[in-house]
Amino acid sequence: MKRSRLIDYGLVAVLAIALALALQAFVLKPYRIPSVSMADTLQRGDRVLVNRLAYHVGTVRRGDVLVFRWPRDRGLVFIKRVIGLPGDTVALRNGRVYVNGRLLDEPYVRRLNGRPEPTLAAGQLTGAASAQPWGLDQPYTVPADRFFMLGDNRADSDDSRDWGTISRRDIIGKAIVIYWPFGRWNGL
Repeated sequence: MKRSRLIDYGLVAVLAIALALALQAFVLKPYRIPSVSMADTLQRGDRVLVNRLAYHVGTVRRGDVLVFRWPRDRGLVFIKRVIGLPGDTVALRNGRVYVNGRLLDEPYVRRLNGRPEPTLAAGQLTGAASAQPWGLDQPYTVPADRFFMLGDNRADSDDSRDWGTISRRDIIGKAIVIYWPFGRWNGL
């Protein structure tokens, strides 16, 4: 009798672990935020859940916070906000982002002294004109099936201004909630 009960408990434990691993592999995956590039929305050390199915059944939207493979080293994972969709023209004027000629409302951008931190072109960040068209020294049109990504902490973000757009195939999923620390529990 005891042996049968132990086998039952063992099978339940194995099934629970298998279900948890399958859920993480295909549906929801946790990630830890390693940098300040998404401050103030996400802080270093925050933990977020990422919906891996979001774009299998839905479309990427401007403003979504995505986890994706970095185009320069697909072994690295980044988290940034979608600013430009395929076919959009992204431009900068006076430190503000314009998409298709319209000022982008960006309440999520890090604030300094109550004002949105300016968004600078790659050339303005480095002190030399950017050699790449996506550096935003000039307006840039996002290619088909690509996305232009920016961090919310524009002065301290390695993003599309530096390495270009990301491909749809590099998207892992949509960040949906901060789950740790509990005091920062919040939907994204």
